[in-house]
Amino acid sequence: MAVALASLALLLCLAAPAGALAAEAARPAWSELTRSQRNILQPLQHQWPRINAMQRKRWMALADRYPRMSPAEQKRIQERMQDWAKLTPQQRDAARKRYRALTRMTPEQRRAIIKQWTESQEAQQALPSETTPPESTESAKSAEPPAEGGTVPETASGLVAEKPEPANP
Repeated sequence: MAVALASLALLLCLAAPAGALAAEAARPAWSELTRSQRNILQPLQHQWPRINAMQRKRWMALADRYPRMSPAEQKRIQERMQDWAKLTPQQRDAARKRYRALTRMTPEQRRAIIKQWTESQEAQQALPSETTPPESTESAKSAEPPAEGGTVPETASGLVAEKPEPANP
């Protein structure tokens, strides 16, 4: 019986700090943030209950630095927060893992990764947009399709050039 009571007492002692940590993890609640912090961190409002204490401290530190940032930096931060808020929990975990992996790389490895990423982004931007509006029916009727297996030549400005006249055989 004494052993059972001692075990129970030990269990309660160990459980108390865990409960205190759980309560601390929920602090500060969104409503406990200052008006300025809530305005700055607004894109994260819906995720706030699921953000752990350490991450909340980081976001709050960012909110404290925010007024001293340039307007361009503030805009970039707001865009990044909005993008972050749109990610699923799995995507956020993957992003954190990639960030940790990047921090473990040498500067040369990071530069190579950044160069590779930049080149892939430039290549994507060079591709025609799939969201371009369809041509009007008037211009669609007058446009000729490209020759079989051929492509429509483009001018340097990106506008479609007139189809060249076929050569006399």
